[in-house]
Amino acid sequence: MSRPIPPHGHANRYAYGCRCAPCTRAASRADTERRLDRLAGRSRSVPAGACTAHVRRLLEGGLSASQIAREAGVETSTIRRLLAGQKTIRRTTTEKLLGVSLDVRPSVGDVPALGATRRVRALYALGHFNWEIAEAAGISRDAVCALAQGSWPTLKVAADDGVRRAYDQLSMLTGGSWKTRRLAERRGWVPPLAWDDDSIDDANAVPLTDALAPPPTAGDDVVARFLMGESVVLDRNGRREALQHLMEWTTLTPEEIGERLEMEPDSVSRAWERIKRRARLEGGRVPWRRVYIPQQDYKRDEMEKVA
Repeated sequence: MSRPIPPHGHANRYAYGCRCAPCTRAASRADTERRLDRLAGRSRSVPAGACTAHVRRLLEGGLSASQIAREAGVETSTIRRLLAGQKTIRRTTTEKLLGVSLDVRPSVGDVPALGATRRVRALYALGHFNWEIAEAAGISRDAVCALAQGSWPTLKVAADDGVRRAYDQLSMLTGGSWKTRRLAERRGWVPPLAWDDDSIDDANAVPLTDALAPPPTAGDDVVARFLMGESVVLDRNGRREALQHLMEWTTLTPEEIGERLEMEPDSVSRAWERIKRRARLEGGRVPWRRVYIPQQDYKRDEMEKVA
């Protein structure tokens, strides 16, 4: 297979006989650099030992020779010659190869599944369905379940990328599955808040469980603190009291109240009706929506109904 001709603007293309302006300037610049290096006593070639060792570490990290070449901006044949035992290498090529970080993520092959397992378990802790995670990640439900159980020591890069996308998409949302949430509680799996994005793939990292302490629930004013915007956990009675206040004294819709209380709009409406029905049965004050709506907002045929 013949070696491809370099693009225009490259000094080597000038050597192939191209005399266009970009190639001529590149050849002239390369010739000037060679003379300056010679006058400065600076060798253009250096021993390849350090560069070869760095390339081998990159290969051990899961990168392929073609990906290393692509990251460094050199030819793949350069990597092959180094691995074959080349003794010297151009100084500029060494700088390019040593500039490839050991943290570069492989683009093909297998990677450790630890990070994907932690991400799936964190999404379980938020109550996301396994099919929901699978759909966002572009993998099967069986794969999600296997990752959650820790059955896979490694997985394909494409699958790991999919889990990362699903995690970014769902980690700030709560799901509707009490089964996955209960499973996570039994197994001690922590939600995304406990993980640092920079260390979730590190086998030596541990979750920050101190950040997961539930907000206080004690105190006579817990509902008032919730209504004022403080992050507290409401019990069943507190949730009912907060719902009654929001329905009776605010202009919020059932959808907006449901979002605040993490309830479905239909559940909010049913709970409101139960509160009124219970008040009637007990002979107490029956709550009603005290929101003032200007008269002009009603149509003529609605006036009798409102009255």
